[in-house]
Amino acid sequence: MLLLKNIFPINTREHTYNLFSQNHVSTMFKYGNNFSSFENQKRSRKKLCYMKSEKIGHHQQYCQLKAISNVSAITMEDEKEKIIAQKGSNGIGIVDFFEGKNILVTGGTGFLAKALIEKMLRTTPKVNKIYLLIRAKDKEAAFHRLKIEIMESELFKCLEEMHGESYKSFIENKLIPIVGNIYEPNLGMDIITSDKIAQEIDLIVDSAAVTTFDERYDLALDANVNGPYQLMMFAKKCKNLKLFMHYSTAYANGEREGLILEKPFIMGESITKEKITSISPFTNFPPLHVDNEIDLVSKLKNNIINNIDLEQIMKNLGVERAKLYGWQDTYTFTKAIGEMMINNMRHEIPILIIRPSIITSSYKEPFPGWMQGFRTIDPLIFFYRKGDLPCLLGDPNCVVDLVPVDMVVNATMAAMAKHGNLQNSQLNVYHVASSSINPVSFSQIFDYSYNYFKLFPFVNKKGDKFDVKQMRYFDKILDVENYIWEVLSKQHEVQDGKELTKIQIRLIEKRVEYLKNFSKLYEPYLFDNDNTRKLMGDMSEEEKRSFEIDVTKINWRNYIEKIHILGVQKYVLEGNRIN
Repeated sequence: MLLLKNIFPINTREHTYNLFSQNHVSTMFKYGNNFSSFENQKRSRKKLCYMKSEKIGHHQQYCQLKAISNVSAITMEDEKEKIIAQKGSNGIGIVDFFEGKNILVTGGTGFLAKALIEKMLRTTPKVNKIYLLIRAKDKEAAFHRLKIEIMESELFKCLEEMHGESYKSFIENKLIPIVGNIYEPNLGMDIITSDKIAQEIDLIVDSAAVTTFDERYDLALDANVNGPYQLMMFAKKCKNLKLFMHYSTAYANGEREGLILEKPFIMGESITKEKITSISPFTNFPPLHVDNEIDLVSKLKNNIINNIDLEQIMKNLGVERAKLYGWQDTYTFTKAIGEMMINNMRHEIPILIIRPSIITSSYKEPFPGWMQGFRTIDPLIFFYRKGDLPCLLGDPNCVVDLVPVDMVVNATMAAMAKHGNLQNSQLNVYHVASSSINPVSFSQIFDYSYNYFKLFPFVNKKGDKFDVKQMRYFDKILDVENYIWEVLSKQHEVQDGKELTKIQIRLIEKRVEYLKNFSKLYEPYLFDNDNTRKLMGDMSEEEKRSFEIDVTKINWRNYIEKIHILGVQKYVLEGNRIN
């Protein structure tokens, strides 16, 4: 789930707390156009919401699995018996599990966590309190962010219609904004607040991250490694904690090949080391340790005076370190290190890591097409509609792993309920992905986009209508560069009647560079999702309907043409300067 900040800087924030201050490093880590369908959705949404509310109200009571604290006492036979009992009765017990729970959420105003919060409030309304760690100067500012970014969000309209006049009081009773900062010790909270929450919390949801793939190495380490470290330190204070859930990414698997399994990362391991030892078992390769990376960054920063130089040096360093150890970019590299940090610190804390692939707009819930931010494949699709992306680098049959945000949320809640009930001191990894069971290719995505934009072509502010052409594919970057220069140069010359400006030339150069990065980032993968399939097998029929996670049901043509493109246009591009 990458937010492409350097292409289109939408809704991005740079954190202010510096992990690598001189006095902190030494002690660190010892531990469209056609919106009729959306209007129809709005008219029918109220009916849909009340139907769902009634279903929840009449939901049958679920069996609770007995919590087991001693993992050594659990045998494989016991596990089989539990699963058989679940299948024959009431499934996992998702709704019952969240009843009365107090949950701490980081990154709560972000795309994925916001969707998770909405689903919990809509389908498990007896959840007790959801504490949202929000960076703000004071409580008033934190509540303002809660009001603007969550309560008044389009995503929460279904919930608002369900509760009517009592919506505001319901939200204010359930969602508690907490002033803090995940990058700081004790999560930046004051002592009184920290102690109170530590006593109450049952579950932690970690969704905070920097998702820009070429972020500065120091900032990426701070967000994606220091953040989990500080949160794990806080988790150790929570005496009633039943589960720590961390959002990672399927692309944290780096340059692994073949069917990629749902296995945790261990500190010291790396993708490069795996490859080398598989060929030559006795070959030594430097282990990947987070404190070594911190020291490297700290020493380098102390020797750089010019901030302009520091920016580029840190970006280059991140890519270099990532590639050395077997990752494509700084984002996926630091997410993998963050997983290592959590595994290294967990001890008896039950850990759940959810690794989604490319997260896209909602498939069904709370309504189709909801999206926040311009992400991943969307720049490609919307460059294409304007004629700014006439070709792609790579195999047109290359599989692109997409998964709608509501299916990620549903898998998260089901897995949290399953492992929160068991409370085994284990680390469980789930890939929420489609490539191995319902693949879609680049050529299919752009054929479907072509179909849509032929019917509903892009019209700019001048009234010019853009006629899209069929996407072309090349296997050499030089051919891509030449073709893009040829097409875009003609396009701009025809429109303006004069030679290309420096701005236009720079724009074309950025398109070419973007294609290079994208083709490397999303090389073909097949993510095993055996744990997710088992999870679906554990669910009752009612749970399968209420918490849909079966990606084989997605018709990609219908989804791209009638849901996703419309959703991005409606919720991201309307009124935005990049439209």
